[in-house]
Amino acid sequence: MEQETKVRLKIVSRMREPGGDVNEIRHARRGTLTRTAQGVQILYDEEQDGEKARILLSAEGRAARMLRRGMTSAELRFIPGEKTSSAYVTMYGDIPVMIDTRAVSVLEDERGGVLALDYDCYVSGEMTYSTRFELTWRV
Repeated sequence: MEQETKVRLKIVSRMREPGGDVNEIRHARRGTLTRTAQGVQILYDEEQDGEKARILLSAEGRAARMLRRGMTSAELRFIPGEKTSSAYVTMYGDIPVMIDTRAVSVLEDERGGVLALDYDCYVSGEMTYSTRFELTWRV
């Protein structure tokens, strides 16, 4: 049985480039949390640099998946200890992506929860950034 709940989201993505530069992106959004027999799914809309996208982030067991639909689309899978292949699909063509995941965690309490991802991203075979992504939700 699925249970859908409106939630407030805080998203923090901290990306470290190979040269050591750090970029941090913070967003506050509204979204929808759906609990399934397998885990949680969080749906929200994002706008960055004038580009709109719909994001579906799901966590099942020790793995997570991010499905992004917009001008740039992707399906990224996060499985600790594994490298997973995907592509950013753009109007200019596909860009190969590999995700090397260190950790996926979901912590919940009666007021909400946190889904955290810790991973390296490789684009066209080159390491582009190391990311710590945290999505916090409150009901």
